[in-house]
Amino acid sequence: MHNIEKSDERVRSLSRRGLITLAAASAGVLVAGCAQTPRDGGASSAAAPSDPNAASNKKKKNPYKDDIKIAYVAHDLSTPNNQAWLEGIQRECASWSNIDIQSFNGESSAETQTQIMADVINQGFDAVILQCSDGTALAPSVKEAEEKGIPVITLNLDAYTTHSALVMAVDYDAGRMAADKIAEAINKKGDVAIIQGVPGLTRTDNLEQGFRDTIGKYPDIKIVDAQSASFEKAKAITVMNSFLQSYPDIKAVFAINDAMAEGAALAAESANKKGQIVIWGADGEKDALAMIESGDMSGTIYTNSWDEGSTAAKIALLMVGSEYSYTVLSETPKVIMEPIVVTAETVSSIAENDRW
Repeated sequence: MHNIEKSDERVRSLSRRGLITLAAASAGVLVAGCAQTPRDGGASSAAAPSDPNAASNKKKKNPYKDDIKIAYVAHDLSTPNNQAWLEGIQRECASWSNIDIQSFNGESSAETQTQIMADVINQGFDAVILQCSDGTALAPSVKEAEEKGIPVITLNLDAYTTHSALVMAVDYDAGRMAADKIAEAINKKGDVAIIQGVPGLTRTDNLEQGFRDTIGKYPDIKIVDAQSASFEKAKAITVMNSFLQSYPDIKAVFAINDAMAEGAALAAESANKKGQIVIWGADGEKDALAMIESGDMSGTIYTNSWDEGSTAAKIALLMVGSEYSYTVLSETPKVIMEPIVVTAETVSSIAENDRW
């Protein structure tokens, strides 16, 4: 199921380039085309099937004429990913003066996001685009929004309740791709470590699981440690310094996101080990691409986050402009963005205007 040919074919079928069909489809076709069973190594985004008879106050509006308010509720608005998603949302809606995009900073706090969601619901926003700090904690807020006719589209970090859509980068497969590249770079033997994100989030857990499952196929490679840096570059420097002290012969590090990979690279450089340790991330932010070009990082799995934000906005407008209701869903439909494996040999293929 996880061989690269089948995975890449599936990803392309749900990529941005296929969204024209999605946007033109009826709500029924959207549900049929995007709902899918969970991948190995990942939990379903649906906590339980929705009740088709559940109450919903969904009201159809014309997204190109009526006044529309869309809330973007970020996990942490200061991060490159969240900024790029917001810019993608704004770009998609820029041509229509009737569409108002308002952004909110969750400050990496589920409690803060829950309060923001309550305010957004009370203020009668027409749609919400949300990156969940905690999929379980945000589930009641997402369900309440949907019940009040406000479609919720999650970005990368999902809510553990059925809702209108999830737009995400590849997760399990990104970990798998990075693992194979790391194994190749260290001649299929040696000690490796993982810098984790926030445990319990579906995307980050799936990234790590894809990495672990694939590295497990190489008998001479050993995962010697795994520590969380909570997605933060500064914390990743501390974690990487710990790895360097405890495992002086470490050959490679996989960081769950690029910010942490960048921190690991800075720590390696400070220890005079630049280029001696294979360091991979996942996301594809421009600072990571620059570090790959300079030889500080070995690679990343790139996703165009501007397109990801734009895709979420397209779906939000589709939902607002239809009679579609989440109550017909048995699980959350997913759109998975196309990944690109980036190394020193391929980084030049990412054009400057695609670097977020």
